[in-house]
Amino acid sequence: METRSLTEEKHRIRCELKETAAVFSGSYVSEASSAVCEKVLQSGEFREASVIFGYLSFRNEISVDAVLEEALRLGKIVAVPWIVSRTEMKAARLETLENLPTDRYGIRTTPEPVALVKPETIDLILVPGAGFSARGHRMGRGAGFYDRFLAHAGGFRLGISCDRFLREEIPVDEYDQPVEALVTETKFIYCKGV
Repeated sequence: METRSLTEEKHRIRCELKETAAVFSGSYVSEASSAVCEKVLQSGEFREASVIFGYLSFRNEISVDAVLEEALRLGKIVAVPWIVSRTEMKAARLETLENLPTDRYGIRTTPEPVALVKPETIDLILVPGAGFSARGHRMGRGAGFYDRFLAHAGGFRLGISCDRFLREEIPVDEYDQPVEALVTETKFIYCKGV
């Protein structure tokens, strides 16, 4: 697929997925988040991980707060995205989920000063996305933060989504980073083609 048509196709799909997310009820997101977190917490990938990179949900994203809370309770090192520029995100250590400030994008974040976690030390990465395919292809929000981060991070990449965001195909280019498995409210899929 040509770069222009690939970009246009990604934009079209991203808009469709955004429209789908816009009509989610709070109860649907809450129920789906609980089911997803339960599956993650039962996984061998979670049990074996010492260092977990998660995220702090925004708007209608699936929340992984329950996973992060349990990881902290178990004494695991937890990190979340720290946006340092328009193109770069780093892993910032998270000590608690209580009273978190918001960043310039309105997303909860760690308070300053930030203790960074080296990406190569991460065992498990919980990856949000606008959409996923069962082959592990991911569509992000369009800024490329996760693709750039994942290109240099260690750890098992676990996509976090809901059934409504699963698609037969997700268009990808050479910069798009896949996930190795995908969790929704009803499925735990080890991806083919990664």
